[in-house]
Amino acid sequence: MSHGTAVLEEVTLSPAVNSTITSAPQRPAGNLPLWFRQQREQGWREFSTMLNPTRKDQAWRFSNVDALDLSPYRFGNALSDNEQAEILERSAVLNGKSGRLIFANDQLLERDALPESLRRAGVIFQPLEGALIEHEALVRKHFMVQPAALGSAKFAALHRAQVRAGAFIYVPRAVEVELPIEIFHWLVDENAAVFPHLLLVADEMSKVTVIEHFRSLAKTTRGFACGVNDLIAGRGATVKYICA
Repeated sequence: MSHGTAVLEEVTLSPAVNSTITSAPQRPAGNLPLWFRQQREQGWREFSTMLNPTRKDQAWRFSNVDALDLSPYRFGNALSDNEQAEILERSAVLNGKSGRLIFANDQLLERDALPESLRRAGVIFQPLEGALIEHEALVRKHFMVQPAALGSAKFAALHRAQVRAGAFIYVPRAVEVELPIEIFHWLVDENAAVFPHLLLVADEMSKVTVIEHFRSLAKTTRGFACGVNDLIAGRGATVKYICA
């Protein structure tokens, strides 16, 4: 499923930590495909040139657009051992699950892999960064190909520019994933921002349930989550997506 002709470049810079989300994105860590880095650059150009929504816009006429000031929000810091332990403990929700990913401040904390039976059946569940390399053709075919709706184009562009964490799920034709797949996204710091992405491709006649949790470590901490879901269902597929 990988794209054998991908153009890759060695990148050693880590993502910015504690920098504002309205700053131009740094180059992502890892050997990520050229087309993906170009998409990030395109997203930044679009975000920088699009006007902010106003109440004159049909989709925003009942919204408090003054709350859309993004200047306070920053990428979160690295987590302490105590914070990591608390997040892992509070992410124990389902007794039965097929797999789980836990992110905090857009950093992957833990991965519970799929059982061998599902992997043999061709089911894929892994962090987006790895899927960009190992399953590039599938990711490239479906990543953010649908236009943003309901006045969200500017924020979709910001997501495209700053996305760095997420999950990729692929379910082959006529395969059923009986137990849910869980994904957690935690905000930890005051004014922290995350850009979670879910790309789910369910082939014809397949079945899968995904539960995605968005949580904050502190109840009163203000944060910003700018997520995008690409949910692709083939003919006859059953996809249950639950946002918790």
